[in-house]
Amino acid sequence: MSLKKVSQVKADKGFKIWDLIVYGAIVIIIAVIFIAVFVTKDAGPLKGIRIYSAENLVFEYDFTSGEYKNLSPETVTAESGENKLVIKIISNGGYNVACIDTKERTVKVIEADCGKRDCVYTAAITDSGGMIYCSPHRLRILPFDFETDDNIII
Repeated sequence: MSLKKVSQVKADKGFKIWDLIVYGAIVIIIAVIFIAVFVTKDAGPLKGIRIYSAENLVFEYDFTSGEYKNLSPETVTAESGENKLVIKIISNGGYNVACIDTKERTVKVIEADCGKRDCVYTAAITDSGGMIYCSPHRLRILPFDFETDDNIII
């Protein structure tokens, strides 16, 4: 490199004005996406849950009344205990066990016989913005107020 080019590089600023404008725009876009994702989440109290197996509604629990509806007694069994309701759902060649904490108003899958058991490691549903899904058994646990962009989850 010639001495003239070296002196030009040394005299040049680190950032040009257009660089700063592009970086500023990127920061603004990231901030808008962050606000859209985390601030607009529905964090209302959990009113109740619905459990779907292979797109069929099989169980409902209403936290306000404390009542549940077993819509598929041949595939769903429910056992009530102190502040707990344990539900076993038999579907698609396997089973899932969900636990509803009636005092804390939460629901979590505590046992499953599928391969990876992702549903067991999914966080408990504590508000109207959560969801639990087990793809091998085609099981969905959704809050009453849960809204999806499309209703098709396979």
